[in-house]
Amino acid sequence: MTDDTSLQARAEAAPWLRWGARVGIVAEGAIYVLIGGLALAGAFDPSQRPKGSAGAMSQLAHMPMGRVLLGLLALGLCAYVFWQLVLAVIDPECREHRWEWKRIALRFHHLWSAALHCVLVGMAAWQILEAGRAQDDGHTQRQLAATALRLPGGRWLLAGIGVGIVGFALAQWVAACRPQQQTRMELAHTPLRRPILTLLALGYFARGALFGLIGAFLLHAAWQHDPSEVTGISGALQSLRRQPYGPWLLGIVAIGLIGFGLAEMARARYRDMRVGEKGDD
Repeated sequence: MTDDTSLQARAEAAPWLRWGARVGIVAEGAIYVLIGGLALAGAFDPSQRPKGSAGAMSQLAHMPMGRVLLGLLALGLCAYVFWQLVLAVIDPECREHRWEWKRIALRFHHLWSAALHCVLVGMAAWQILEAGRAQDDGHTQRQLAATALRLPGGRWLLAGIGVGIVGFALAQWVAACRPQQQTRMELAHTPLRRPILTLLALGYFARGALFGLIGAFLLHAAWQHDPSEVTGISGALQSLRRQPYGPWLLGIVAIGLIGFGLAEMARARYRDMRVGEKGDD
């Protein structure tokens, strides 16, 4: 088809949206590379504790030019939040069928992603302003869990969240088996197609392992009615290191997280930014 409707359906997104999306995706990838890099260092050096998002940002802030790099990262994360909000509210990539339940669920996913990355922006801003020592990455989670357990039915609420996180982890493992279907990257004409998809599959596997552990700890906390069992990314990675062959397990997950971050950076280059089409992501 060559009519105006077909051309419009394949039109590129506005430049401001394309650049905002690409900058934001790079920033998100950088977070995974940073967390994975610190975890890989911890696999080789027992004195190095794996870090979550807050700890990784604190580590970055204390490096030479760290505040500048953290400021750039925060700006990139702001761009990612803005892009996710555009996808959630306007849904420019799907002009038809945007009120189907799958599209509505996907738009809620983008809204949730925007909220989570707003938290990361706040963490980065706090480190830039204070550059103080970050709290343990599971501290906030344990406080929230303790508050939830004091509520009527709080144990079931905590268990429900744990089930949801485990379900997300399982979805990551499913995605690892078919990474091409989980992204809108145009890779048909690039020789990097196989390496990018391999990194993406490793990344999904690592994220599945990481969030599976976090969800399992949350379920155990609900079962024991003990908020001290709740942990974040840092605690989950640390628990891997305590297992038999722990440094190897931690190293594999760390490499997967780095791979996911690099694949995200590649996605910033190759993602299909056309509007008016029905897409999955």
